Amino acid sequence: MVMTIRYLARAMGGAALCFPLLTSTAEAQEDQARPVKASGGELSRAQEVFDVKHYRLELEIFPDEKRIAGTLTMTAKLVESTGAIMLDLDDALTVDGVWISAPGADSLVLSKVSFRHHDGEIQIPLSRRSTGETFVVHVKYGGVPREAPRPPWDGGFTWSRTADGSHWIATTCQGEGADVWWPCKDHPSDEPDSMDIVVTVPAPLVVASNGRLLEVREASGDRLTHHWHVSTPINNYGVALNIAPYETITTQYQGVEGEPFEFTYWVLPENRVKGEKLFEEFQRQMAFFEDVCGPYPFRADKYGVAETPHLGMEHQSIIAYGNGYRGDIVTGYDYDWLHHHELSHEWWANLVTARDWKDFWIHEGIGTYLQAVYLERRFGPEAYAKKMATDLKRIENKGSVAPRGARTTKDMYFASKRPDAPDIDVYMKGSWICHSLRWLVGDEVFFKILRRWAYPDPTMESSRDGSACRFASTDELQAIAEELSGMDLGWFFEIYLRQPDLPELEVSIAGRQCTLSWKTPGGMAFPMPVEVLVAGKLQRVAMEEGTSVLIIPRGASPQADPNSRVLMKRPR
Repeated sequence: MVMTIRYLARAMGGAALCFPLLTSTAEAQEDQARPVKASGGELSRAQEVFDVKHYRLELEIFPDEKRIAGTLTMTAKLVESTGAIMLDLDDALTVDGVWISAPGADSLVLSKVSFRHHDGEIQIPLSRRSTGETFVVHVKYGGVPREAPRPPWDGGFTWSRTADGSHWIATTCQGEGADVWWPCKDHPSDEPDSMDIVVTVPAPLVVASNGRLLEVREASGDRLTHHWHVSTPINNYGVALNIAPYETITTQYQGVEGEPFEFTYWVLPENRVKGEKLFEEFQRQMAFFEDVCGPYPFRADKYGVAETPHLGMEHQSIIAYGNGYRGDIVTGYDYDWLHHHELSHEWWANLVTARDWKDFWIHEGIGTYLQAVYLERRFGPEAYAKKMATDLKRIENKGSVAPRGARTTKDMYFASKRPDAPDIDVYMKGSWICHSLRWLVGDEVFFKILRRWAYPDPTMESSRDGSACRFASTDELQAIAEELSGMDLGWFFEIYLRQPDLPELEVSIAGRQCTLSWKTPGGMAFPMPVEVLVAGKLQRVAMEEGTSVLIIPRGASPQADPNSRVLMKRPR
């Protein structure tokens, strides 16, 4: 996801149950005003018992009324026997009916069941069936979805207009979860293996969504139905609608694997000339990521970018772009930082997905760091240093970047009320953790680590069927880094990711003796080497026990870490 808006200001098993149907206009109005539930956290019993295999979302959009009506058909597999399951859906929307397949029956034979939709949850009875059995749930729903008050940070539907007054619509829901606009199992640990998205809109509006476009067909009432198919696993919040009178700029991009794939920008007609110029940069940035992180993961479907009425989001294979064709107003370099950041998420969020929001930094920190690497390769080391210095000033150290224990989105970011929420640190501190790891292990090993974080097995890089998509954790990334570096890195991950306070380097000089010592919270081990400039010469000083003594020329004034290699407490 894009960084907080401050970035712009400164430049993101029980018995079967029966439930009554809840429908009331007064309740619906009240539900619109309720706060939206956060995404993730501890899985409920009614959700941990099944694994989603496929979603089919069919939706009609009524732009003039800001209303939607649709169905969600979920195919899932039981991992434990149970008498009830639960899906998430915002109370601002109304559930009109739920149907479910009978035990052992043809999945197309569905029976209507009672249910309860309350507090953002659809409680659904499930007659007893065997572990491992596949079942189908069909939900009919609709209403006026929540309008995003501050997209993409506070999400929902955005109903906007283009310059000529045409409808311009987009969805964003990372903080709230996809259940803000469609029924789903709203937890990062479960993704469908594939998905179909079928959307009907008034002609001549165009729907740009995830995956590959199978068809556009005429529907009654001068409407068009767009059918998109996602052939790989996809996280819930990465599912998106982008609707406008789009034109397309497209090519067959020659990827690093040697096989071309569709590469398309859905642009507003009035911005086509600017879009064609930016399209060239899109491709330049793709080449960078394929070189550093491995092949673009979703080339079986496409790489797409859609111009949106909000800043941006990492929606899988249909990146949301609303940066206004500007360069980086913070560092001053002429590159589109917004597209670069969102493109990074195709690897770090969509290919590699945090199983729990406690590891949110994997999505954001690595992507933020790769902006610095891109600047380094395109504009030189000074650009890299400027970007890292800018990010350093924004680190807050309020909470652990990767805390232990389950977290929701709002525990980690999105205006959290938790005093220990890492917030912006999942970006900036996450980036500096990568930077310091690079110093510790060296460039050659670091970039091997980065590629294996994306694709742990090199043979996975050639896959096009989604089998390379995986859930990851901080512990897994540590293990990969240790294997490739040959180092025990527990101390590194513990001090930088598991608690908030930074180490401090103490330097004392007595005659010709210069003593370097790490001061750490709680006396934690921290054998981080330090670069020292003495009499015009740089040397790497080992700190195996957290301290080291140098003999220096009399009267010399050594500078520790003059090139800011290490994340540490520094004077503001």
